[in-house]
Amino acid sequence: DRYVASPPKGLTLALVYGPDAGLVQERAEKLLKSVVPDLTDPFNVADLNEATLIADPARLADEAAAISMMGGRRVVRVRGAGNDLADLLEGFADDPKGDALVVIEAGDLAKTSALRKLFDGHKTAAAVQCYPDSVRDLGEVVRDALRAEGLSIAPDALEDAVSRLGSDRGVTRREIEKLLLYMHGKKQVTLEDVRAVM
Repeated sequence: DRYVASPPKGLTLALVYGPDAGLVQERAEKLLKSVVPDLTDPFNVADLNEATLIADPARLADEAAAISMMGGRRVVRVRGAGNDLADLLEGFADDPKGDALVVIEAGDLAKTSALRKLFDGHKTAAAVQCYPDSVRDLGEVVRDALRAEGLSIAPDALEDAVSRLGSDRGVTRREIEKLLLYMHGKKQVTLEDVRAVM
């Protein structure tokens, strides 16, 4: 989480992957937002997928080399990547075009997958693994989200909330958002609040 919030300045290519699709998306977006705060900005964000790049392999280099109309760096997001992109990405990693940050999102990759091998062994590209949250991680996620909204949580309520979460970070975030809406105007989350909403 610390790495994606503040990546190295010269980073141009990163792979974010793992079985937790919600966490993959969350970390990829944090990486992208380290360069472009508004991911809906059509001038600074190119949103692609594997099928697009397979149909038009030059598109990655074109998008990465494009100059922003408003100045600053651009980002290129590639969703749903798999091993079919390994050769294309290897060529790009060895000779990146432009200064855009290219973030590749993938699902769970075996250690032997071509895509993972490329990123794990590369000197200038980064690989960020996203595995399901542990109980401790979930507690931190819940506490941090509540604290950001000025709320505290009773220990028994936190334990119960954590027991209901964990398979996907995206689902966890949505459950916390429901709890935050429910708690509007209150200061501390109780066990009854968790059981009423989650």
